Formats: sequence, structure tokens, C-alpha cells
Amino acid sequence: MPMLIDESNVVHAIEKLKSNRAAAQTVAAGSRAPEPRNAAEPQSAAEPRGVAGLQSVAQPQVAGQEAESARAAAPLRVVAPEPATVGRARTLGMPEWLAGQLAGGGLVRGAVTAMADCPAAVVDILAHVTANGGCAAVVGYPKLALAAIAAAGGELSRLIIVPDPAPHVGAVLSTLAEGLDLVVYVPVRRVTPTFARPVEARLRKSSCALLSCGAPWPGARLNLDVRVSGVHGLGRGSGRIRSVGVTGRVWGKGQPPQRITAELTGRRDGAGSQVDQGRIEVAL
Repeated sequence: MPMLIDESNVVHAIEKLKSNRAAAQTVAAGSRAPEPRNAAEPQSAAEPRGVAGLQSVAQPQVAGQEAESARAAAPLRVVAPEPATVGRARTLGMPEWLAGQLAGGGLVRGAVTAMADCPAAVVDILAHVTANGGCAAVVGYPKLALAAIAAAGGELSRLIIVPDPAPHVGAVLSTLAEGLDLVVYVPVRRVTPTFARPVEARLRKSSCALLSCGAPWPGARLNLDVRVSGVHGLGRGSGRIRSVGVTGRVWGKGQPPQRITAELTGRRDGAGSQVDQGRIEVAL
């Protein structure tokens, strides 16, 4: 289940997501270990605990008295988090129908993308990010269909939901950006440059992509205007929704204008990518 929180416990929610992701990575790494541990070395299931986003990397343990001297000579080494452009992709992967038309193959980390309020597209983006191991937050969007995200293959345990971030909206966005891969934000009023500047300053130091839905964002790096064009699969009094058609265009800094025509089916293969009939057309 997603974490439903208010603006007062954002930091705790982020730390919990980080802990869950670190535990999953440790289990995966342990399953790939080529050799078992030495019998003289005690096994520990505890994860290294971070303080304010820092990771403590413990030195190897040595049996007997040599262990004490080794720990005294080599204390815990603290590794600071690296900038968004170092050690990881500069872009956040997107579903096939969108990734194929973005210059970098995804949303730019550390930057803002302004998007039209298209729930079908938002659901598919969140499902793709969380299904592929990313952590995301949805801020100011209480009507978003979480069941649809799960049905599209998303992992709700990797979602933080903040239905009402008031009165500290900017602080909530900045804090979430420091620890997550994607933040989806729906402004309740026009975004002013005075509000946007401090959020973007924190965002540039992070590895998070901010997706502002339903309202223009001043100076957004990317603009995505996507709307539902049709629903397929329903007959007269019968049938089920098989896919949702979306059309629109995308443009921005370093992004050639392109038109979008895609069918969102909600089906994903083993890697978590969507199986759709997306097409890319250069905008005139």
C-alpha cells in the first residue's frame, strides 16, 4: 500500500522508502554472492543506517583481537550523496510511448516538466517508474486512482501520497525531491516565479524529476501537452475498456517539438515496460 501522509512527516516517509529499497538491494546482492561467509565471521542482517541521507559503509570484520584493532584503525566511512549527474542516469526512464520521443529517452532529473492534467498518462508514468524500482510521490492529487496504478503494474509500496501539502507546499516539494526519483505535483493555483525559484534550486541538487500537472510552470525545461483522445473496448451497454488513446505534443529546451499519438493498454512485459501502439510524429 502507498504511504498516505501529511506535510509534517515527509522526511520519515522518505527514510522508510530508502530503507525498504536498501533492504531489497541487500537481499538481491546476497543472492548473487559467489562464496559463503566464513564460519568465524558473524552474519548480520542489519542494514547500515543513514543519517540525513548519508550512508555508512562498515569495514570488513576480522576475528579475535585483530578485529578490534582493525575497527579502531579504520572507523566507519561516511559517503555523501552524489549530484544527479554523477553515478546515475541524467534522465528518468519513461513508458515506451513517451520515452521514444524524448531527446534523452526520459524526463530530465533535477528539472521541472510541465504537463497537462491527463490522469491516464500520469497513472501510466507512475506505474512505469515504480514497477522499475523507482520511488515517487504524488502531491496535491487526492483524486488520483491508485487502483489504476496497481492494475497497470505499478508498485504502490514505492509511492508517497500527500493529498494536501498546505501550508508549506514549497518545503514539501523540496524535501521530497531530495530523496525520490519522481514527484508529481498538482498546483491549486498559478505557480509564480517567487514560488518556483527555491524549489528549482533544491531540485537541481537532487536526482529527482518534478512533474507539474495541470498548470504552467515558469521556466519549465520540458512541456508535455497530452490529452485523452478516446476509450476503446466499450460497446453499447457491454464490453470492457481495453485501451485509452492519447494525443498531444512535447517541446522544450533541447527537445525538438514532436506530436504524440499512442494507445495506453496498461499491459507490461517482464521488464515492466508497457506494450502499446505508440507512434511519434514530428510536429509541424
